[in-house]
Amino acid sequence: MLKRTFIVNLMLFFFVTSVPSIGFAGAGDTATGSLGILDLAASAETCLLFGYQCIPFGCMLSTIPPIPGDFVCHNIPRAFVETVVGPGQTVIPFIGDVLSLIGGSLGLGSGGAASHQTTDNLQYMDAHVFDVPIYPILEFMNPLLEMCPYADTWAVNYFSEADTVNWRTGAADYVNFGEMLEGALTSLTSICSVPDAALSAVGISLTDICMWTWGVTYPRTGFSNSYSEPVESGIAAYRASRVVANPLLRVVFVPDPALPAAPTMQLAYPFMGKPLSCFPVGTPPAAWDNLTTKLPKGSGYVWILWDKICCCLPVHGCL
Repeated sequence: MLKRTFIVNLMLFFFVTSVPSIGFAGAGDTATGSLGILDLAASAETCLLFGYQCIPFGCMLSTIPPIPGDFVCHNIPRAFVETVVGPGQTVIPFIGDVLSLIGGSLGLGSGGAASHQTTDNLQYMDAHVFDVPIYPILEFMNPLLEMCPYADTWAVNYFSEADTVNWRTGAADYVNFGEMLEGALTSLTSICSVPDAALSAVGISLTDICMWTWGVTYPRTGFSNSYSEPVESGIAAYRASRVVANPLLRVVFVPDPALPAAPTMQLAYPFMGKPLSCFPVGTPPAAWDNLTTKLPKGSGYVWILWDKICCCLPVHGCL
């Protein structure tokens, strides 16, 4: 595991020091003319400002002596998740470079056949969880906006191809009896179809167990049953993020227990959701599924997972 982590970090260092931007391209394409990191940051700006709050003199930087501050809350990009329809495939060149570099040690190929099934509408997607530092770009794009300090970095957290047995069967999740039992009970009772607000009102919390209209989180595999490919992608993206947050017996390069169980999700590539572009897990697809744009064959999706941060900053009047 340490060897794999070292190789991944070495590849990321090489990539950061040699390539000025990230390109996003369909299978078989090059990064030329594809979506770059600045375009990704531009698309992310909408969700950064979603629910933005700034209250002048709304907090105290210090009580002795009394120094007031501005209370600020906004979203921060906590993780990116790419979902693809075949093992070893990617629409992101630097993920492809890392896959190639560590492919020998993990037994991965450079690409694979699509794993979509036709029986009973059962579908499968592989997932890659990673992070890229777009926050400084977002700060640069909003120089007059008060934003909380936050340090994002380069990281590759998870490749489902390296965790293929668990990602295809959910074997490791069966060891976690409590969560699997809760998942089984919610499936049997269909309680995940009940709105979260209604359950919260009676003191029931099923965050991380339910994906609401998307189904049940556990077992965390790449298989799902949906008539919508973007919804299948969202399910795979959320489950992969929960693997990174709770990696018991899973093959995870860089665990991140701080990943939120209830993130704001954004479908950022190849199109943004509409009419909603920022939405909770389980939001009905009618509110965001872009039915007018067909995903190119062999391509994939990129999601941004957001979390909310609040802080007390020196008074600027919330300009």
